[in-house]
Amino acid sequence: MPSLVIANGELWLHAEGAAPLQITSAFAREVIERDERSRRSSSWKHAPREQQTGVIPSHSLWGSQAGGITAPPKFLHACFGPDTQTVYYVQRVGEAVGLFCLHLAEQREVRLFHKAKIDIRGLAYHPGQRHLILGVGHEDGTAQIEVYDEEGTLKGAVTGGDSIDAAPSIVPGGHATLLFQSSGVARHAERGFVTAVAHATLCRLDYRSGNLEVLADDARFDFLAPRLDATGALYAIRRPIEKPAGERAGGALMDTLLFPVRLIKAVFGFLNVFSMIYGKEPLRSSGGPRTPELDQDVGKIWLQGRLIDLQRVRDDPQYAGKLVPASWELVRRRGQGDWEVLARHVLSFDLGADGTLAYTNGKEVLVQRGDAAPARLVQHDLIEAVSVG
Repeated sequence: MPSLVIANGELWLHAEGAAPLQITSAFAREVIERDERSRRSSSWKHAPREQQTGVIPSHSLWGSQAGGITAPPKFLHACFGPDTQTVYYVQRVGEAVGLFCLHLAEQREVRLFHKAKIDIRGLAYHPGQRHLILGVGHEDGTAQIEVYDEEGTLKGAVTGGDSIDAAPSIVPGGHATLLFQSSGVARHAERGFVTAVAHATLCRLDYRSGNLEVLADDARFDFLAPRLDATGALYAIRRPIEKPAGERAGGALMDTLLFPVRLIKAVFGFLNVFSMIYGKEPLRSSGGPRTPELDQDVGKIWLQGRLIDLQRVRDDPQYAGKLVPASWELVRRRGQGDWEVLARHVLSFDLGADGTLAYTNGKEVLVQRGDAAPARLVQHDLIEAVSVG
């Protein structure tokens, strides 16, 4: 069973009996190389000068390159196409995001579209309709499910309204049926900006007929990334909702008790940065083995709409070294029965065509076939998503 793993912004293909293959983008490489050539050829315009002369500052005349360096490309979503030799992926290159198709046998990359200020919140391929299904965010704080053909041409939006619709997936055997997660948004009465986001529910939509059905709705939980297997069992990630600070029990008392600790940490952090800048060494000693990918006092990463503090990952027992806490559960419901917890610390999962379940806790990808015990498929640092063929 081949799998696609996004880890540290990189895309890896894993197949049984073959060495891991890192997928790279020729388009992204060309953009970065072009940016480097441009900066080298115009570096004299931006070189520092001992003294500014003239009426017009040079940075106004030639422009400034502050922040102009293109960041490394980052893969955001990936899935297989009509076969395991075709891979679709979304990646960020510079300030824009693009949708690409890679034909593995030919190592040929096709750019379907590449746009600035577009927020992609999920990707799926519908083999029956030969459609690409994307969750697309908008500047007004909403997101909707959109359908594209295999050439990247928009066919139309199939959801709308004041909601955040994301993480689409395909219903096995469904003619034009998909699943997605949906959260309503609340707006300021006068200015119209988003003030709150509701819990995430699970929906099923036939986008030909427009028939919509809510499959899971519980105000205590977010239900994320829904999947249906061939038997009709529903899978999802379930996590407790984040209550506003004013609604959290004991919040004021906890803030009072922790105020001295937070003050000391803030003062120490300031002095530590001061020491590293001027003394070239931190105030804190090494003190034992480190975990380089997690040893970032200010490191944070967005996962499934939540900002994860990597310092807590290392220190908080709720995380147990995983990228998400134990309260992020992979659950399954058969028919109208109760939810069954299959695994904890789950931030991404997928179902194979043969019913194989693959999921990740951010450190490793585990695979479960039938009632057998989960087996480790692969290990990476900072795994963000997994998709299987």
